[in-house]
Amino acid sequence: MSAHELFDLSAGQRRGRNLRFGGGIRDLDSNASPPQETRFTMSKPDAKLVVKWRKLAEDGFLYAEIARLHPGFSVDQVRHYCLGHTGRKLGGPIQRVDRWYGSNVWLRGENSPHSEMTLKQAQKVLDDWDEEKDRWRRSGAAWARTLKVSPSTIYMLRRGETWKHLEHPNQGRKPKKRKTRA
Repeated sequence: MSAHELFDLSAGQRRGRNLRFGGGIRDLDSNASPPQETRFTMSKPDAKLVVKWRKLAEDGFLYAEIARLHPGFSVDQVRHYCLGHTGRKLGGPIQRVDRWYGSNVWLRGENSPHSEMTLKQAQKVLDDWDEEKDRWRRSGAAWARTLKVSPSTIYMLRRGETWKHLEHPNQGRKPKKRKTRA
């Protein structure tokens, strides 16, 4: 096996090969069998399904919602077929790239395939503002541990960078600066 083939192997495949790295030479056991190449190919949708996706997208469904209805296909596949990057000659209405009129579809809460929180969790975090003390009751790190997300997810929610569509009064809220005593 050449060095190029060796580096094409995954870490798990390399671990089982009894590799010795010494003096810049990479040796393999002579009894080791060559790795079996496995590739995952995504299934190709038929024309009727693509037309159905395009009609759903035309009706305002997010690509993530369409992909959830058809679990054998990824969000990227649905988007490519709906935008006409793939299968342009198939029927159905082809979507414009800016179909959301400048609104970022990835910032639409639970509908995002990247969403780490539910709507209830996001509202609970935003309702945590203490009016009397003029600050958040719990730290972002504490919320992150509770909800098993990263602290930056909580901070982005509080600043109003994500979940904008909620238009919650506490998004973007900061403690007022206090006067310093001289």
